[in-house]
Amino acid sequence: MTSCESNSSIMVEVDGIQFETVVSERVLPIPEAKRSVFTPVQLGIRITNNTETSFHFSSNFYSMFPELIVPDGQVMQTGIHCERLNRPMESDFFLVLPEKALTFSCNAFLFWIQNPKKKRDRQLTLNIPFPYEDIYVFRPLYPGTYQFRFKYRYSREGIGDLSRWIEPTVLQRIVENLWTGEVLTPLVDIQLVQS
Repeated sequence: MTSCESNSSIMVEVDGIQFETVVSERVLPIPEAKRSVFTPVQLGIRITNNTETSFHFSSNFYSMFPELIVPDGQVMQTGIHCERLNRPMESDFFLVLPEKALTFSCNAFLFWIQNPKKKRDRQLTLNIPFPYEDIYVFRPLYPGTYQFRFKYRYSREGIGDLSRWIEPTVLQRIVENLWTGEVLTPLVDIQLVQS
């Protein structure tokens, strides 16, 4: 694994595959503590295939685990909200051709959540929603500089389970060139500021 800088962004490279943390805005104004008021931000992973082989990558909720590091250097606990167990689908896997790139991104938002038992008690929250109503949640947040990254992972252990949901010939095509491994994308500073 190597790190390199290109176009003022930091990337991590594993066996010819580059992983980059995508953050659309590095300074996020804290929104007013009112219903339906939020600050949007796009968060994601850009994957660049610098090999001569095409690879499939998964965009599934459990393949892209976000990490937020608080100003004192601790990794913040992540809340996970799932409406149901979402089965993997063929559409979760994307083929990245040689010398091509693909970005998986989510429209996240910063907002205040109210405690249902104590109406005056509110917490600043970052929600990172994925398709199918899966959400990663970070709270409580405060003004300051945080660091953000994704842990991208996919292992061969769960591949056998995919045959229950994905047609065998399609699954075989995915598995033949499925990139497996685990990588931490580079840390990116995100500053939360009073507006």
